[in-house]
Order: sequence, then structure tokens, then C-alpha cells
Amino acid sequence: MEIKKYILILAFIPTLLWAQDTVVVVGGIQHEGLFPTDMSEVPQQPEWAKITHLSNTYLDLGVRWERNRADEQFRGLEVVTRAELTEWPMLGYDANFGGHGISHLHVGANFSWGKITVGDVYGQFGSGMVLRLYEDRALGVDNALRGGKIEATPYKGIYIEALGGKQRRYWNCYEDGAWGWNYKQDAVLGANLELGLHEWIPQLQEAGANLTIGGSYVSKYQKEDSIISHTVVKPEGKYDYYYNLPEWVGAGSVRAQLQMKGWNAMVEYAYKANDPTIVNKYSYAPGQALLMSLSYSQKGLAIIAQAKRSENMSFRSDRGLNNMAGTINHMTPFANQHTYMLTSLYPYGTHATASEWAFQGEIRYTWKRGTKMGGKYGTTLKLNASHIRGTSDTWFGMSEAPYYTDVNLELNKKLTKQWTIGAMAMYQTYNKQAIEGHGDLIHAGIGVVEAKYALNKNIQMRGEVQYMYTKQDEGQWVAALYELSLWRQLVLSGQWMYNIGYAHEATNEHYYTVAATYTHGAHRVMAGYTKTREGFNCSGGVCRYVPKQEGVSLTYNFTW
Repeated sequence: MEIKKYILILAFIPTLLWAQDTVVVVGGIQHEGLFPTDMSEVPQQPEWAKITHLSNTYLDLGVRWERNRADEQFRGLEVVTRAELTEWPMLGYDANFGGHGISHLHVGANFSWGKITVGDVYGQFGSGMVLRLYEDRALGVDNALRGGKIEATPYKGIYIEALGGKQRRYWNCYEDGAWGWNYKQDAVLGANLELGLHEWIPQLQEAGANLTIGGSYVSKYQKEDSIISHTVVKPEGKYDYYYNLPEWVGAGSVRAQLQMKGWNAMVEYAYKANDPTIVNKYSYAPGQALLMSLSYSQKGLAIIAQAKRSENMSFRSDRGLNNMAGTINHMTPFANQHTYMLTSLYPYGTHATASEWAFQGEIRYTWKRGTKMGGKYGTTLKLNASHIRGTSDTWFGMSEAPYYTDVNLELNKKLTKQWTIGAMAMYQTYNKQAIEGHGDLIHAGIGVVEAKYALNKNIQMRGEVQYMYTKQDEGQWVAALYELSLWRQLVLSGQWMYNIGYAHEATNEHYYTVAATYTHGAHRVMAGYTKTREGFNCSGGVCRYVPKQEGVSLTYNFTW
């Protein structure tokens, strides 16, 4: 009945907009499915016993009314909704991820001065250290607030944003068998202010500089729980002592950013009040973070240097959660997000349960065409380095053992109209004990060679060969990939990874995927057979553990 109600609302809206300038209907369907042939990783609960198809399916639909009249205060209206069918989700998602129903609905009104949104809202303040509400389906993240948001620009150079509501935490199945949006009786409230000083200071405008300062504050409310701190046994009896937990916890940040003649400098500081949770083992220590970034770019050259110190900055709407649900903020990782198979075998995500120092630097240079190094088509070289380790008792102190180190050099060069080559050399250390809670400090050297060949505009090929050398963990790996693109519609691909180990530790395990992808207009279908290794799927510093899986995969995407 609930779904029918939403459909009737969406269908009736265009009839109300008789004076509209433009009505735009947008949406899409996304389906990712697996018919597993290896059932060992499928949950063994009775309700899963007859399941033969795992899938995550989403239907997005939006209606936007745009009034393109500069003299009007009211500029338009939008209604956006999303339905989900994830009752038997793909492997590796949280146990409470599965469900079905309307997961998102919001109505937004646009005005000349800003926007008002009612319903499920997303948002980000600054770099996200105190608030980042977003959706990432590959990771299973959707931490929207069900409430409202106001965005306003009352005067040039002034931007104000305020939001609040109850945070989504997957699905909840009620006693009558109906599914609903899972949230508790808590709240998240936040406000953000940004001032563009260059809009008011003529000297900055004359210098071509943009100077922005900002501040944010976010507060969460959760009713106090009765959680036992410790138990004391005395001759007269046993006594339980409980934590005195704060119901309101606030976090704030201040930041500044200057852009001028190719330079971009940014600094942000965040502070979080004492927030005892299961993640920090109910510590009453406050959290704080400092982020600094400096970059320079001109034609052919880009340089960036970044540093971040954070401690106890995990911020969640529920003190009892330690999964991806209920996250309020996001700590950007200063580690390169690799896409090659072996370079992403040991990825790094922000270490939210601990404190860390993180550093990253990158230099990218492109030699011009016609020069000795550039050749006929130009050459690009990129050097990237990341180093992350724990903190010590002092502000600038660091732990002895690093969490993660990555130094990589990447070359890309077009040789002829048909041939393009790429190569990467990488050194990596990965503290598996600190990051995953088990294992050793891994030292790895990785090499990648990639080649692309375009026979003509209708037939193109790409291939990769990769090698990893390490004496730790599972030892050495080799990998290869091949793609054949035909008429820009059909792509045939295959990829393979093989663990050759180190001496007697070799597992001789093969992992592979063969697939065909067909694209026609707004439709995209991919079908194949896959056997993948267990590991982590990371995006933007957030990582989801994915168990090994094997079976027939099928994905479908359609947008309109």
C-alpha cells in the first residue's frame, strides 16, 4: 500500500505544474546479481536454505520542475524517490543490510536565495570530518537523515546550511512480515557556514584570489543505555557499575581555503566531545583532527602535499554500532586508491578505531609533444607516496610501527595512433595486524605493464600483466587481464590472478573472471562467470570486507 501511495504522488505532480517552464523526469534501474556455485560463504540460516540468486536491485525515479525566470523567487520543485530490493543481498554486506521497500523520498523546493528539502537528505560539511551523509552502493553505505535541510545564500559570499533528522540504518523486518526503514529514537542536527571573503575584499579580486573560511557544528542525541562498565564481587554481594553516558555529543570544525594563480591551500581542524562507544571501548577522551593540504598546478605540472593527524574521531549516531551503519562523519584517507588487481590487494582505509598520522604527496608531469621526452604524442610521469602510522602520547609523536606505506611511479605514453603503453612500479608495506587485527607486517614490490591497441574506431584491445613479490602472508602473485571492444557496444574480457606463494607456502589458487558486456543506448548488461578471492572493496577510504565467491554474475543498468 505504501508503494502505491508514492506512485500516485509522483504521477499526480505533473498535473499540478500547469505553469512550469520545463518538467524533467529522470531515473534508472540498477541490478547486480550472483548465482553462486560455491555456497560456503552464503549465510547458513534456515531462511537462506533455498536461495539460489543473490542480488542488489535499485529503482531511482525523480521529477524536476524548473522555472527559468530570473525575476521569480520560486524557481522550481523536485521529487526524488528510490526503491530497493536487497532482501537476499550480495555477499559481504552487513547482516542487517537486506530488505525491501522505499528507502529514499524527498521533496525539494528551489528559490532564488536557496533550497528547502524535506524527507531523506544528504550533505557534507567541509572535508567531511564532522559530517558526511552519502550513498555508496558498492560499499553498502547509505547514512541519510530522514528529516530536512535548508540551504541559503542570503547575500553574496555567504552560504548557510542546516539539517537534521533521524539516521537510516539499513532495514528492519517487523513481526507482521513487513519491511521498514530502520531508525531509533535519536537525532542528528547540524549547521554549516561558509564566507567567501573574496566577494567583499577588492584586493583579493584584483589578485585573482579566492579566500573562503567556514565553520560547522554537528550534534547527535541518543538516549542513555544501561551498559555495564565493570562488576565488583564483595562478601555481601555482587555489584554492577554502569557507564554514565552523555546523551548529547557535539563536534565542530573550522577551515580556510585559499586559491590563487595555480596554488590551492587548505587547512581544517575538527574537535569532538567525549563520545564513549563500542568502537573506542567506551573511552571518555575527546577526539580531534587536523588536515592540511597544499597543491600547485599549471599546464603539464601538478604537485600536491597533504598531512593529517586524527585521534578518536569515529562519530556515530548509535554508540553500540561498529559496522558501516550509523556513521556521521568521514575521515579522508591519504593513500592512493589503486585500481589494478595486485596494487589493490592490500588497500588502506581510514583507521577509524585508532589514531593516526597520514602523509601523502604526488608529482605529475607531462612532457609536451615534439620534445625529446614527450615524443610525437606526449609522455606523462606520476610519482605518488603515502605514509601512515599511529600517534604517540605527544601531539607530534608517532608510533614505531607504520600502518601503511605506498610509493609508486607510473608512466603513460602514446607511441603511435594505435598503441598506448603504461607501466607502474610500486613498493608497499601493510601492517595487517594493526589494520585487520591479525597477520604480520607485509612488504611487497609490485610491477604492472599495460598496453592499449586501437585497430580502428570499432575494434580496440587492452591488456595487463602484473607481478607481486613478497615473503609475507600468501606470498607472490601474478595476474593478467585482456579486453576486446567491438563497435563500442560489446566488450569481451577476462582477468586472472594466481597465487604462486613463496617456496613451500604456495596455495596454487586461481581466481578469474570471464565476462561479456553489451551496451545499447541507455542499457548496459554484463554477464559472466567469476571466482574471486576474499579481500576488501574500498572507495574513498571506506572499506567493506568481501568473502570469496564463485558463480554466474549478471548486472544490468538503465538510465533515462
